[in-house]
Amino acid sequence: MSLIKGDLVMRRLLLSVAAALLAAATPVFAQGEQAGTIRGRLASSDGLPLPGATVSVASPALQGTRSTAADVNGVYVVIGLPSGEYEVRFELSGFATAARRVTVPLGSTLVLDQQLAIATVAESVDVKAGPPAPVATAAGAVNLRVSETEQLPVGRTPFLIAELSPGLTDNTPNQNQLTVGGGLAYDSLFLVDGVDVNDNVLAQPNGLFIEDGIEEVQVLSSGVGAEYGRFAGGVVNVVTKSGSNLFSGAFRTNLSNPSWSNETPREKSLNISRPSKLSPTYEATLGGPVVHDRLWFFGGTRIERSTTAGLFSQTNLPFTSTNHNTRYEGKITGTLAPGQTLQGTYIDNDSDLVQPALGASIDPKTMTTPSTPNGLAVATWRGAVGRRAFATAQYSQKTWKLMNQGNTSTNIVDSPFLTRGVLGVPGGLQYNAPYFDSTDPESRNNRQATASLSYLLGRRGIGSHELKTGFEYFVSTRRTGNSQTSTGYVFQTDYKLDSTSHPALDANGRLIPRFVPGNTRLQTWMPLRGAVVDVTTESAFVTDRWTAGPRWTFDLGARLEHVSTDATLQTQTVSANTVMPRLTANYAVTADGRTVAQATYGHYSGAYNGVQFSRNSAAGNADRLVSGYIGPAGEGLDFAPGFDPANYVVIGGAFPTVNVFFDSNLTSPVTRELTLALGRDFGRGLWARGRYVRRRATDFVEDFITMADGQTTVVKNGVNFGAFDNSVYRNSDLPKRDYDAVDLQAAWRQNGAFSVSGQWTVQVRNDGNFEGEAANNPAIPSIIGDYPELYVANRSFPMGHLDDFQRHKLRLWAAYSVDMHRAGRLDLSPMYRYNSGRTFSYVAAAVPFTAEQLAANPGYARVPTSQPIFFGERGAGQFRGYALADLAATWSVPIARSLKPWVKVEVLNALNNQKLISWDTTVTADPNGPKDANGLPLAYLTGASFGKATRNADYARPRAGLDGGRTYFLSLGVRF
Repeated sequence: MSLIKGDLVMRRLLLSVAAALLAAATPVFAQGEQAGTIRGRLASSDGLPLPGATVSVASPALQGTRSTAADVNGVYVVIGLPSGEYEVRFELSGFATAARRVTVPLGSTLVLDQQLAIATVAESVDVKAGPPAPVATAAGAVNLRVSETEQLPVGRTPFLIAELSPGLTDNTPNQNQLTVGGGLAYDSLFLVDGVDVNDNVLAQPNGLFIEDGIEEVQVLSSGVGAEYGRFAGGVVNVVTKSGSNLFSGAFRTNLSNPSWSNETPREKSLNISRPSKLSPTYEATLGGPVVHDRLWFFGGTRIERSTTAGLFSQTNLPFTSTNHNTRYEGKITGTLAPGQTLQGTYIDNDSDLVQPALGASIDPKTMTTPSTPNGLAVATWRGAVGRRAFATAQYSQKTWKLMNQGNTSTNIVDSPFLTRGVLGVPGGLQYNAPYFDSTDPESRNNRQATASLSYLLGRRGIGSHELKTGFEYFVSTRRTGNSQTSTGYVFQTDYKLDSTSHPALDANGRLIPRFVPGNTRLQTWMPLRGAVVDVTTESAFVTDRWTAGPRWTFDLGARLEHVSTDATLQTQTVSANTVMPRLTANYAVTADGRTVAQATYGHYSGAYNGVQFSRNSAAGNADRLVSGYIGPAGEGLDFAPGFDPANYVVIGGAFPTVNVFFDSNLTSPVTRELTLALGRDFGRGLWARGRYVRRRATDFVEDFITMADGQTTVVKNGVNFGAFDNSVYRNSDLPKRDYDAVDLQAAWRQNGAFSVSGQWTVQVRNDGNFEGEAANNPAIPSIIGDYPELYVANRSFPMGHLDDFQRHKLRLWAAYSVDMHRAGRLDLSPMYRYNSGRTFSYVAAAVPFTAEQLAANPGYARVPTSQPIFFGERGAGQFRGYALADLAATWSVPIARSLKPWVKVEVLNALNNQKLISWDTTVTADPNGPKDANGLPLAYLTGASFGKATRNADYARPRAGLDGGRTYFLSLGVRF
């Protein structure tokens, strides 16, 4: 591609700066920030800087000790410290030695200033400094130590721990996703020990961790530094345990049971009781020294055998899902030389599942038995380079494969069906047979290497500069034909309703499809199995953390990303460059540094999703014909004419390698962010901080079907399919996604025995006309750029609240520890959760184009036959909000020096709130009502189940991924 002039200049400048910084040392590897930093200013009692003073740090988390010297301004930095408890010593000849004990958080900087008194006699000062108030750290960073969260009634995965943070929700189209700052759910980044563990398609984190091996979770929701890339939402940064000089370990059993959760009102109305089936998950970890201060090991295993009771929506038929998951982890950490460590990790994560094919499946015939072998190998080097430089090196390979997901039958009657939402039932429901094709396995693999080098440069008059530069090389590989069906066909038609407006079943208990001329559709899929796409991202970044004086610090950074694609039969490859500034200013409003103001401005370039940037290739993009049914009318699985392809005529299609094209300047969307924050450390363990976040997403990748883009006669394998309109993908600002929010964080900690924490997020705006994703369908285009002469913008893609809009999110929790002396310790942790109601749209699916619209057709080869029609603005409807109260109680009893058995009971939704928080929103256009100037209906008819619960998830849920009322969990184990 050809760069615009400004991009080319910035690219050369960024690379020149990076090269200059690397001239003094060999480049090494690390992604983002997986360690902490201690920095500060050393001064005499009268405030003069103390250049040359020695700062040394020691910790159980660190092999050996690390030391550095203060620069000419008295500023020091100790980089690359594993999170944990540290002793910091300050020494200078002629001054009294001082020692501080502090906690270093993951991925954050601990500011530790120190004054040294003139030594009159040999003396030292030893001060205990507890966890710092976060007001001096990045306002968009929240650190959650597992040693604290494990006492709370929250889940233990990175996703569930991260949900405690402000600025994000789990209002996403797929489970285990987060939408951060109004971003798309597939566009956030999960890192484990610096390695990208995202699924290549949906960005859900692979289970490449053992919960008991997690040390700390950091959530970055705004003001993210230039070290991080390939996201437009946020970053969840996880660090795991690595062993120490002491042997330690744990064994735990987590127990759940479907019968330990109260039935929903829907289940009670159907007289359905949840079965009693105990589901255990076992975890074991062990770590310790092989050679003291030189070689440590850590290992673990996790074995899950869980059973989950479910109830299909609409049909109200019960089903049971199972998960047989086994994980193993091994890690070795060694010191090669003082300050130089090498670490190797391998994790294996294999699952055998029984589950519905899709989240929208409503039929027992859709159950599947997929297997997902998953593995990760990592090598990491970290080391001090002299007294003022630090570097890391990392290389990783991640593998993931999906097998046995889908159908195996080739009989057309065993094809999967999708509802269209035309005949009084919701659209997009799946029934009759499993979706996907078991004969077309899929793999999603990553290779990652990154590079960074930090150096402290201090000069009188210009302040102190902590300079950092780095590189990243990342390859995402997806191998699949993405076959949707083993029969080659997918039917789109609604099912029959009985006299009570519920799904009717035939004599064999099967749903009854209706074959209606003009409504029923037939998709013919022609995949190329084994097709591959590689998306390669090469990045460089530079940052300068500038201490300009006692009160001002600045983070000045920029990141360059170059992306290229290589895919099977790809008609045009992508070669794109994006330069992203990342700027932060911090000001200590008060001289004691307890009140801090912060402002940030940055650009985030979204991940180049392999689904989106391979749409003009055969990788994951099958050729597809769409045909309309011409009759005769009928119903049922034994209605032969409905299953005869000869009774369908082609009305559309997609041929990715023939009539789909990319603009030569295609790039990833860019999100522009501005934040303002003010924090105050009130002392005595109390702090608070408020933040404002403004985001505007731009340059969406959108397909355009216009007369100007032409037409192509499609000939494949000697068959002439006729003329089709071309689809051209371009960057566009026609799609809109705007986000404004305010959040408040606060905490109060008293003597280690009692603490209260909370966060409250208020979305002022989370609006647009572009959703951009759906269940099992990330990075999808819209109709905004298609057939502009036919579609009516304010009826088919109006502005309004987006699907993930939620005005209020409140989390408030406390922890109280009771010392029962010989009887052990009891930890009590209540939690209050409030989510305001989400919104929905009054939208009718598949409304035929009117004569007025079709009269404006300038000559397209194949015009669409139907369209979505909104009644009012997007998100005009309002669901109900809800509040839940949870409680966790943990009792532990030390029975030896370090042997401590424990038991934990969790009660989620303790008050059994069974409030209806969502419902069926199906509407159809009223053909007899008034019309607008384009002949489109202005009135709608509600479906038979409108306003009613049709799934268990329509009631308040105890936890993401679960449904039911009051729910109990029990876990027990031993630590040593």
